[in-house]
Amino acid sequence: MPRNLASRTLLALVGLLAVAAATIQFSGHGYFWTALRFTYLQGQTTAHIDDARNFSQAPIAGGAAQPWPRAAVERTVSDEVREFLEANRSAAFLVARDGELIHESYFAPYRADSRTNVFSMAKTVTTLLLGAALQDGIVPSLDAKAATWLERYASDPLGRDATLLQLAGMSSGHDWLENYYLPFNPTTELYFGGDATATVLRMGFAQPPGAQFYYSSASTQLLGIALSRALAQHDPALDLSSYLSRRLWQPLGMPGDASWSLDRPKAGGGVELAYCCIHASARQMARLGQLLLQEGAWQGNQLVPAAFVRQMTRPNGLVDHYGLGLWMDPDHEPPFYFMQGHLGQYVIVLPAERMVVVRLGQYRKKTFTRHPKVPDEVYLYVKEALRMGRGAPLAAVAAPGPLAR
Repeated sequence: MPRNLASRTLLALVGLLAVAAATIQFSGHGYFWTALRFTYLQGQTTAHIDDARNFSQAPIAGGAAQPWPRAAVERTVSDEVREFLEANRSAAFLVARDGELIHESYFAPYRADSRTNVFSMAKTVTTLLLGAALQDGIVPSLDAKAATWLERYASDPLGRDATLLQLAGMSSGHDWLENYYLPFNPTTELYFGGDATATVLRMGFAQPPGAQFYYSSASTQLLGIALSRALAQHDPALDLSSYLSRRLWQPLGMPGDASWSLDRPKAGGGVELAYCCIHASARQMARLGQLLLQEGAWQGNQLVPAAFVRQMTRPNGLVDHYGLGLWMDPDHEPPFYFMQGHLGQYVIVLPAERMVVVRLGQYRKKTFTRHPKVPDEVYLYVKEALRMGRGAPLAAVAAPGPLAR
């Protein structure tokens, strides 16, 4: 190719790239550059479990640690499941029964004290905080209108009737597109855009509240905003992370602190990304699973109302696979419910077996052949936990376990 033609071609290409960049920037999609920097330029194709360094963090302070009791005989993971865990670059796999750890595996470079992003398992935590706020009188009722704290929707013909319960149950009717991979969509903007409140409040309501189930990160972010504002009215020093520390992390004797990603620095008005981004260890997440198993009770104290936890762990009336902040398969034998996060973060609870299972990691195998909404790998982890648990002597009386007493 002649030199002058090559130069013109290069200049044309540079010009096209400049036009494309300007179009992205001035069309309201400037968050694309942040997303690019925090994913592809870090060797990832999406948000990843080690991205705490990319965001401002609010501390979740622990208190006096309560060590996990360990079973006298620890169970080993099967070759099949270990190979699966390793192939999907797992960070941790834990199984607890009757409040005792019967298996604990970590995969380099991760250790017991490693804190990783649990992604949408934060939705369950935010929902638990709603139950705590109900118990504390900070919110008057689950049927309270969200517009009480989200004034932007007070005049919305649909949004004005949406309740806190409907936000938690993914049935508020809020208009949203849930997608984790498209570069230009509201979910990507919510994660990388730097103003989560403006992003979700910009959207109106597309369906009558309570009419339809639609899994939406925005619904939990709206719930988090409403809850944050209710907390501030109760005590100006409270926000989601400090309330989580006070009401759950410290009473549960969590082993160590954790953190919650903010959309921007707190000093600049940042808020917690309520729908996604708690950075915690596997043992900490297992303890939240144990709290659910014990219906909100911990060492003689009712941290979250038992009736509220039962409501969380049962189908929400519109679908059988989701309650309030929790996925489930009530038709499986035995039935189970679970927290679920991007890239295969799971806390699975099997009430009849008094078991909690945790898997954290970098990848997932997202196939659905057993259930249209429950990934096959969840059943693999359930099967492995049952193999471990049923190999141990069964207690004569079903009990919540040592940590409840």
